[in-house]
Amino acid sequence: MKQLFSMLLLCSTIFGSCSSSQGITNIQPKTGTIEIPAKGEFRMWKNVNHGSFTVTLTNSSPNQSVELYKVKSDGNEKWISPSLLANTSHQVTIPADGHLFFKNFNPNTFTITYKIAE
Repeated sequence: MKQLFSMLLLCSTIFGSCSSSQGITNIQPKTGTIEIPAKGEFRMWKNVNHGSFTVTLTNSSPNQSVELYKVKSDGNEKWISPSLLANTSHQVTIPADGHLFFKNFNPNTFTITYKIAE
């Protein structure tokens, strides 16, 4: 009986640690707005320990776009093609302990909304 209970406890622990939302509790808030300065850059979730997660980015600008890069925990940047074009949404999977890097080449502040999938 003790072996059965031990196996059940072990299995539930393993399944609990495999949950897809495990490790993103450090990412707060789950929805929001990002403002990227004119001709500037912005890094989101840099130096935050977290598991892998998916975020939906929405650009409501009628004529401006922004460049996106996924950055792994080792600092390796990967350009996302296509980046966030005017009037579009884009889903991006952020790797564990990685972050998102935005480059705004526009002459004015750029605003994006985001929502993290749970």
